[in-house]
Amino acid sequence: MKRTILVLLSLGLLQAQSSTQSNPFESVPTSPEPPAPKVTGFMIEAIEFRGANRISKDVLRAMLHSRIGGVYDVATLRGDAQALQNSGRFSDVIWESEPGRAGAIVRFFVAERPLIQALDYQGDNTVRIPEVLERFTQRKITLREETLLNEAELSRAAMTIQELVEERGRRNITVTPLVEPTGPALQWPPPTVKVTFTVAQKQ
Repeated sequence: MKRTILVLLSLGLLQAQSSTQSNPFESVPTSPEPPAPKVTGFMIEAIEFRGANRISKDVLRAMLHSRIGGVYDVATLRGDAQALQNSGRFSDVIWESEPGRAGAIVRFFVAERPLIQALDYQGDNTVRIPEVLERFTQRKITLREETLLNEAELSRAAMTIQELVEERGRRNITVTPLVEPTGPALQWPPPTVKVTFTVAQKQ
């Protein structure tokens, strides 16, 4: 009888131990995923523009990769300045920054290309303006009235006019471009200009 009681007690202890042990094949609960990392580093508090009169600030901001509240990154800001330059709307773009209350204040200074208000041609009567403009189109020169002046095209435009005039029989000539402001005298760069090409005989 005593032996039977001891066996039963032993079996009960074994069952209790097995119930408290964890099953090694049970799925281990996964830990919750960490929250998304927050943006760290020096922040951009404000982005300002100086010199832009014909283009809205919203349009200019849309050209940039940098954003208000984003990370201040010199390489990105340099790329933003280059993007503004590549837009063809400005003859020069520079930028600077200064500390603000909550981050950096970034400031872009832009020089708008002036609008060509008038295009003139002097010193020759063998060629007319419509013929000059047609030759400009063939040479992919964009100088026109009511377009933005591209100073880099002036010398190529003068050479194109010289070529056209020489085709009409005039030799030993020079063609000189002249850009004159037509807007307010105290405003620089001028908002509008007149471009004149003058043909002269070489001395």
